[in-house]
Amino acid sequence: MKNLARRIFFALVTFVALAVVSFIGVDALPGDGCTALLGRFGSAEKVAECRRANELDKPVLARMGDWSLALIKGDLGYSIKRDLPVADVIVPRLRNTAVMAVVAALIAFPASILVGLRLGRFPQSRLGRVTNQFSVIAMTLPEFVIATVLWLVLSIWIPIFPGVNVVPSNATILELLPNVWLPALTLAAVIFAHSMRTMRASVMNVKGMPFVESARLRGTKEKITVRRHIVPAAMPPVLNVIAIDGSWLLTGTFVTEAVFNYQGLGRLAIDAISDRDTALILPIILFGLAVYLIASLLADALVKIFDPRQRNAE
Repeated sequence: MKNLARRIFFALVTFVALAVVSFIGVDALPGDGCTALLGRFGSAEKVAECRRANELDKPVLARMGDWSLALIKGDLGYSIKRDLPVADVIVPRLRNTAVMAVVAALIAFPASILVGLRLGRFPQSRLGRVTNQFSVIAMTLPEFVIATVLWLVLSIWIPIFPGVNVVPSNATILELLPNVWLPALTLAAVIFAHSMRTMRASVMNVKGMPFVESARLRGTKEKITVRRHIVPAAMPPVLNVIAIDGSWLLTGTFVTEAVFNYQGLGRLAIDAISDRDTALILPIILFGLAVYLIASLLADALVKIFDPRQRNAE
């Protein structure tokens, strides 16, 4: 319990420190919401008036204090460029990215564990060698290449899915679903390769350990040995990879969303940076930080469940 409390405390300290650094870094970018709103037609007087109206003329520390207090109260701020509260802009995009992430995770993670387990037990099989080579290719190819290949095959040659998303960000889930599959398959291809190779290497390392050999010498059936001994011991490294990949599914989908014009959080981040919309950039950065920190804590907790050596060390 003390260990968990200590980790949560350090996670909170890390979040606060990175939030301060993010605010100062974003504030140092050229331009702000007023210059983005007025563009090249904005005179110096109009820009100054806009900044006064939106309190952007305050010193950076004063603005950071106001922003922090508002954030604690649940107020994410106001997008001058879009003339909307930040929450109203982000929530539909976050929902869209979450739907895509869930579909990709459901495709990739169970398959990567099962395939990795099989290949780890029989690494020299023909299927194992071929799958391993394909996983290396999937890991080294850029996302936009995988996206282009899937788009060509599944949208042009075999027109199963729409190639480009044309529904708005506030579309219903049913309207969104046909457009989810191509970006989700692109992300699934990448994370499947990472998780599968980790599971394969972990199983190969575990299957020859003394406690596994001892179980076999006692006459334990192979299926039971795999389920009770090999899989629990092989899972901890895989869980850490899944935590990182799962976080990436929510925060690192910029390229895939841009390729398919998918109206998610990654696409919004690209637009916000292009528009110098700092009110939007900051919450997106903080969301990414929170996701990675929470995923790290969950991965540590799951590792303790699967690995009895760590449970006993507490």
